[in-house]
Amino acid sequence: MKLLAERTFTLADQGRFAALSGDFNPIHVDEVAARRAMFGALVVHGVHLLCWALESWLGNRSAPTALERLTVNFRRGALAGETVRVFVVSEGEEFVLRIQSDQSELTQSELTWIRGKLGATVEYAEPLPPLEPKECREMNSDEVAQAAGSLPLSYCAADARALFPQLNAALPPFQLAALLTTTRLVGMECPGLYSLYSSLDLWFAREASGPPQLNYRVAHARFKGVHLKVDGPGFHGDLRGFIRPAPSRQATVQKLAPWVEKNEFSGQRAVVIGGSRGLGEVTAKLLALGGADVAITYQRGKRDAEAIAAEIHAAGGKCEVAHFDVNHPGPTALSQPPTHLYYFATPHIASGIAIFSAERFEEYCRYYATNFVHTVLEIAQSLPAIDVFYPSTIFLDESPAHMAEYCAAKAAGEEACRQLVRHFPDWRVYAPRLPRMFTDQNNGLLTNETEAPEFVILRQLREMRDRAGQTAARNPTPA
Repeated sequence: MKLLAERTFTLADQGRFAALSGDFNPIHVDEVAARRAMFGALVVHGVHLLCWALESWLGNRSAPTALERLTVNFRRGALAGETVRVFVVSEGEEFVLRIQSDQSELTQSELTWIRGKLGATVEYAEPLPPLEPKECREMNSDEVAQAAGSLPLSYCAADARALFPQLNAALPPFQLAALLTTTRLVGMECPGLYSLYSSLDLWFAREASGPPQLNYRVAHARFKGVHLKVDGPGFHGDLRGFIRPAPSRQATVQKLAPWVEKNEFSGQRAVVIGGSRGLGEVTAKLLALGGADVAITYQRGKRDAEAIAAEIHAAGGKCEVAHFDVNHPGPTALSQPPTHLYYFATPHIASGIAIFSAERFEEYCRYYATNFVHTVLEIAQSLPAIDVFYPSTIFLDESPAHMAEYCAAKAAGEEACRQLVRHFPDWRVYAPRLPRMFTDQNNGLLTNETEAPEFVILRQLREMRDRAGQTAARNPTPA
């Protein structure tokens, strides 16, 4: 294989490609929405990777050409900020390109395979219409199964030249427009909002005529997989994708209220680090229902945090919101010093593909050990005492395959908890090993047996409260 190019895609890159293709699916362009999806971060458009690879390869050709056949398998999504490389496996009129991640030798993985055939250039006389942005559709399974329609082969030559000058010069514009329209179809129309694009297989004729549009119909939709038949001027073929799960939503305050005793957590002034979603959100709601004064912090999800606080207030609870970045801990704008700190900051958790990734371990360790200690010290070092909740994992007992980095980082976090108690004898640190629970982190295409987080967390909050009461009984404050 010969290396062609290397690149790290940014949020700005995502926005420019979305403007060219019309695929503004939030998983590609909205950092806060993307963190709730199954990949936990912005995903580079598959067709963006494809166009970049073709641009890198076709840049060496001196004469215009055209596609006769193109088959692409998007095996894994590339994330914004992840370095990727494109290689030539074989070249000529028939070619094979490969895109892979390049985090390290231990963690390289195939992202995309591209197979194609080039031929003589093809003329198409019809003007291509400008792009008219539309709302991203949210289709249910019945709507997907019956879907059919057409999309215009929208194209802006100036934008295409700016992003892909070699590709724009080498291919007929209608062929590049067809590729761009496929991502708009999958990402914005069918399946739309909760979609994943997995493959395309297109044949291009030596003549092109007819209206400038891509026609589609769903051939079948089963087990979250979607197969679309497409055709247009001078092309026809198949697209495949998946309906990915919608973001997980934690139980509402109203639903949780019957399970919590009115004043069982009264007297707590609790700060919940990472309380804008997931387990932190559940914890904040349970504590507030039990009478605690709660403050939740967020790094990017300000609107999510404010919505949770509003829900708690509507139920008669107390909750304030503050920005806090565990990667750069600093003073927080809390109205009063806390008596309890609950730590739920986390990166996206993914199972590995190698024995051990130093990069992934470093990221996990930063969140679960280093940042944890720095956060506690920033908030509590001047306090005489504080109760700290550190969520560890049952995986330390089970040692599941491909989770070595996560387990090692959580083990380091447990040791950090022990060291904090040694240095601050009046602090109490509770680090239960929690079971797998249903949150954004495990909301994937395949379902797994998980426990409802509200019941697991409520048990642990009560256990932490009871242990603190027992300690106080053994060590009464002198009169």
